[in-house]
Amino acid sequence: MNRLLLCALLVALPLAACKRKPAAPEAQLPAAPPNPEVDLKALNEAVRAHVMGQLKEPTTLEDLVKTGFIKRLPAPPPGKKYVLDAKKASVLLVDQ
Repeated sequence: MNRLLLCALLVALPLAACKRKPAAPEAQLPAAPPNPEVDLKALNEAVRAHVMGQLKEPTTLEDLVKTGFIKRLPAPPPGKKYVLDAKKASVLLVDQ
């Protein structure tokens, strides 16, 4: 009986002492300067990954962020915006 109690304590003590530290809050990353060539490629890859992973097309670009396929939407160049073309399942850069 004493051996059983001793074994239980030897297992329980290290587990009790092994407390995880809470994760540090993720720092806000500054927005990268617009790079439409790179951003369009990344957005279109995220759309394809979403289709394969979720078995459906995203309805909005924000769906890519919500489902974790991208961290955030990239900033478009001044006077432009990124739009999702649902018919082609691709992202386009258009004038605002």
